[in-house]
Amino acid sequence: MKQHEVPILQYPWPYEIGPFSQSFYEEQSKWIDDDYQFMSEATRTKYKKHGLVEAASYMFPAASTKEQIRPIARFMVWLTLYDDYHEVCPVKELAGIRDHIMDIMMGASPKPNDIGLIRQVALSRQEFLPYANDNWFERWTKNFHDYTTYGIMEETPYKLKKEFPTLDNLMLIREYSISMYPYGDPVEPAINYIVPNAISEHPIIKRLKMLMCRIMAIQNDFASIEKEIKVDTETLNIILVIRHQYKVSIEEAITEAMRIHDEHIKEFMQLQNNLPDFGSEQKNTERFVHNMTLMITGLGAWYHKTASIRYKTPGEFPKPEYGL
Repeated sequence: MKQHEVPILQYPWPYEIGPFSQSFYEEQSKWIDDDYQFMSEATRTKYKKHGLVEAASYMFPAASTKEQIRPIARFMVWLTLYDDYHEVCPVKELAGIRDHIMDIMMGASPKPNDIGLIRQVALSRQEFLPYANDNWFERWTKNFHDYTTYGIMEETPYKLKKEFPTLDNLMLIREYSISMYPYGDPVEPAINYIVPNAISEHPIIKRLKMLMCRIMAIQNDFASIEKEIKVDTETLNIILVIRHQYKVSIEEAITEAMRIHDEHIKEFMQLQNNLPDFGSEQKNTERFVHNMTLMITGLGAWYHKTASIRYKTPGEFPKPEYGL
């Protein structure tokens, strides 16, 4: 299965690219060289070519200044490298790492012996401060906890055993492991609107976030299928799970995965077009949901325009280095 043979997922919304897509490559190189020394030089070199800082402008085009997009770009790099590095980290060890990072996200200072990964997330917090409030930082931290706990830590046993989950289990795990709950939180500081907790916790808003995460998980699985079909520990790609569970061809599995994706899009649109009455917050809530759609379409565009090195070039996707 070659990547060019995989259909491109379609969306009813446009995508936009923010004005700073090319603005952070020099800074990114410094972040990686200064604070990711715990990774090999070869791996750091690969990450510099992956366009991660560019993805921030694809997914958060509303950010109007470099200062506003910088913590998002830094966090994009940070969360991707955190995810890759800890891919097969033992669950018991990752729990302690998770808890320490949560303390940093809520304002604690890094310890003198912390690796640079901790310093980078602390810098993101400092840079988010002018654009967020305590409620937002609490949500951001909780979403990081859930992503690590219900995502990475649920995936790890399947990867270590080289076993496939059921499709139902996969959808629940990938909703979190794709990391789009914490990745999605910067929509609010990017549009200069922190969603009130009463709205953020509304069942329809929560459902929209869930659909966003599942849609973007399928996006990722389509973008990475050529790479993952060759790796025996990659048992959590929806296409491979469908093929395994239903004993169908890879082409039939792709068709079914597209159907699931499109059903999620349909439900998202129905909810978006029929939001509850949020009173004085209505316009801002509609703007928030609209920018969630721009995250979806922006990531899709980034996969096809910029992410080819990370996902399509042989040997360019770094192997997990935790414990090496």
